[in-house]
Amino acid sequence: MKIFAAPSLLACDIMNLASEIRRAEAAGADILHLDIMDGVYVPNMSFGFGFVKAVSSFSKLPADVHMMTVCPGKYIDSLKDAGAWGVTVHHDIAPRDEIIKILSDIRKNGMRASVALRPAFPASDIEPFLPYIDMALVMTVEPGFGGQRFMPDMLEKISEIRRMAPSLDIQVDGGITCETASLCAAAGANVFVAGTSLFKSDDMALETAKMKKAAEDARKY
Repeated sequence: MKIFAAPSLLACDIMNLASEIRRAEAAGADILHLDIMDGVYVPNMSFGFGFVKAVSSFSKLPADVHMMTVCPGKYIDSLKDAGAWGVTVHHDIAPRDEIIKILSDIRKNGMRASVALRPAFPASDIEPFLPYIDMALVMTVEPGFGGQRFMPDMLEKISEIRRMAPSLDIQVDGGITCETASLCAAAGANVFVAGTSLFKSDDMALETAKMKKAAEDARKY
């Protein structure tokens, strides 16, 4: 599995967005991770579709949008128009059939579809969605805020999903550093969302390279 570094723009200096994106590109980022929060599903609010459009227009890197919202299905057209490359939804916001429809709509609109699991939900919850997704996101912190401490008990969840889906991209998000990326890669993850550890580092290029190497060295898949 190819290793991908996905800096989270939630941790960037938003007042200097263009230079922060350029910094991420120069540092070796593969994907830009954007969190959309509605203040309902999680107790915080963040970017909107205008922000996604600005990022996707400015950068050639894929814009991976994590929808921490209660009704992501309403916004598939808006996400497509904004230039989203991939869209992740949480499986607990609607009944299974509705989630499958949302995932199918994402794919029909030419975007990658992903399902996210909060820490409280088991790996088995992802199984019904495997035919409809290109990636699974294992939240390694509670969603909604950056800078949280990594939850090591999520490692077994990653391993279980990898056993279920040997060729699926598995993304991790929350408290990702060189050390935790190594642990997650050994468990089966290959897409690493990192905010604070990259954007707040003294040398983003060095930190990105170290994180990717740690993951490469540890991976078993």
